[in-house]
Amino acid sequence: MIPSLHQISILPSLLRHPRASREELLRFQSRQLRRVIANAYDKVPYYRRLFDQAGVYPGEIRTAADLARIPITTRRDLQKLPLEDRLARDVDPARLLIQPTSGSSGEPLVVRRTWWEQRVLGILRFRALQQCGVRFNDKLALVAFSAGQSPRKTAVQEFIAAMQLIKVHEIHSLLPAEAILAALEKIQPDILSGYPSSLAMLSKFVSSSGHPSIHPRLIISGAEVLTPLAAQQISEAFRAPVYDTYGSHEFGGIANPCNTTGGYHVFDDGVVLEVLRDGRPVAPGGQGTVVGTSLHAFAMPFIRYQLGDVVTRGSEGCACGQPFSTLSEIQGRMIDYFPLPDGRSLHPYEMLKVFRSDAYAWMYQYQVVQERRDRIVLRYVPRRRPSPDEENQVREGFIKLLGPGVDFALDGVDRMESEKNGKFQLYRSLVSSAREPGAAMQAAGERFNASP
Repeated sequence: MIPSLHQISILPSLLRHPRASREELLRFQSRQLRRVIANAYDKVPYYRRLFDQAGVYPGEIRTAADLARIPITTRRDLQKLPLEDRLARDVDPARLLIQPTSGSSGEPLVVRRTWWEQRVLGILRFRALQQCGVRFNDKLALVAFSAGQSPRKTAVQEFIAAMQLIKVHEIHSLLPAEAILAALEKIQPDILSGYPSSLAMLSKFVSSSGHPSIHPRLIISGAEVLTPLAAQQISEAFRAPVYDTYGSHEFGGIANPCNTTGGYHVFDDGVVLEVLRDGRPVAPGGQGTVVGTSLHAFAMPFIRYQLGDVVTRGSEGCACGQPFSTLSEIQGRMIDYFPLPDGRSLHPYEMLKVFRSDAYAWMYQYQVVQERRDRIVLRYVPRRRPSPDEENQVREGFIKLLGPGVDFALDGVDRMESEKNGKFQLYRSLVSSAREPGAAMQAAGERFNASP
């Protein structure tokens, strides 16, 4: 799909916004919001029905303040729909880029974008990386879970991709620490990026060797909670500052760290971010759940979409002088390692390989709980009743992964219960040493509870 002149014309604005006024930024946000709303109503069956049922006419949504008139959409709402109800009528599904979410809420969803929409999110991401200290032609090593390959690019797309402003080298986070470090030694990255849990595990391995064999200028974490303890551990191991970022598969980048205040700048020109408690916006300093509206998703819109993450709202406009609204803290998601009887510490993402594709056909939501070192339970809310063969496929995959001496059980339930603090934890170990491998996750609950 060839980008329109309007789509191309917004790029200079995105790069200029860190130096713009708050008023200019909000004008851009409102213009994009009106385009997104009109597109969704005209072209996406689900949103047309949603608006009509709520008695909302697109022309009534002029600014972010008007969004409260639109009902919130959950991941499950979209899961239930046929694909054609979620996509704009004028896009070819076969030509869209596909990105399945890992389902950190336990509810997987496939996100679809045009190639151009993905590039716009990339520009917002690069702008954030620049503010963290990333330079042109830096080598960035990304230690993350690999979810598969993107569709084949056209010749023009390949040419533009070859002119990347930074060079990204991907390393699978499920490799052994020794293999990850060996790959990093070959790359010698300027920037090291990855999940906090993976970086913490790697930092422990590096620290035990006495000195790092790579010397990144800075480290960027994301996708999970970065606790103060984890940040300290990672920074000391690699002798570099650590920057925490916030994003999601649905929205791309959402917020990046402010070097002056220690808070986070929200990408107000990429997403309208609401922080709600009991359906109402919280005041600055208040804690609530994230509901977002993407300003650059036209093929598969996300309008008042509930992420479920918990954050603490900051001020409108940052004390550093940049015009973006702020978050003072991101509670986000917590991940435990699973210590097994044979001495292994199993990263939860290993389990994705067991049922990632097939079981999603009969699961709406799932949670993996380690009740004891030798017992793990996969709880799930069924989309439909699985066949004995489907259950056996998952059971056999887990038994093979976990090894002898571990009892594995499948448990179908009507609904999932959240933690006492309001968060849903997809992978949860009740074994006391579950957080030892990275020492990073130790303070996750403390960090949450310390928030207002």
